[in-house]
Amino acid sequence: MEYNFLILTILFWIPGLLIYALRFDLRRIIHLMAAFSLPFALTEWLFYPHYWEPTFIFDLIHVVGFGIEDILFVTGLAAFTSTIYAFFTGKTLEVKTVRWQRVGLMFTTTGGLVAFLTMLGVPTIYASVLITIAMSLWILWMRRDLIKAGLIGSLLTTTIYFALCVVFGLIFPKVFEITWHTTEFLNLFVLGIPLEELLYGAACGLAATVFLPYVTGARFIARDTTAAM
Repeated sequence: MEYNFLILTILFWIPGLLIYALRFDLRRIIHLMAAFSLPFALTEWLFYPHYWEPTFIFDLIHVVGFGIEDILFVTGLAAFTSTIYAFFTGKTLEVKTVRWQRVGLMFTTTGGLVAFLTMLGVPTIYASVLITIAMSLWILWMRRDLIKAGLIGSLLTTTIYFALCVVFGLIFPKVFEITWHTTEFLNLFVLGIPLEELLYGAACGLAATVFLPYVTGARFIARDTTAAM
């Protein structure tokens, strides 16, 4: 199972690459969200080795606290979670100006909550889910027009996240029992997939769907198919 994390990141890039190839209008969203996701690659040390213990290329986890795989994973995840709602509903998002004060507020608040819950001893996987949902709910309170999009985006993301994990489990049998320390957490599985992973996927899908509309003031609108042609 050497470098199974790398294989997982490749799997998670497939949906985003398909959307990127098929929907030119969503490419800017993918570019922006991939960039916004990069800081989260630096948080691997909060998960490793308590939550899971994969092998990293060049053993970078023990050198800098994260790996190349983390960068690939967060950007790949951001690519499809931020566009999956628009892709399946035929809508688009006209992003014009990024309101950087909102971006800064979101990131500083998230960082503060991470530090707070870590000091309380909350396991990182649960803290990340709670914080992601909390920040998403705050956005939805400010932008209630995004509630439907957020919920559908979360559902679609969870479905795809689950399917990718199933494929990953078929490639590496018992990988979730071996690499993930499930016995230290809920130790509940859905067709072999740890429940924590599905909760994480659902939270990410919700946040990624509503984050960019919030920090740019954009709205999901019907796609102009005639212009695309």
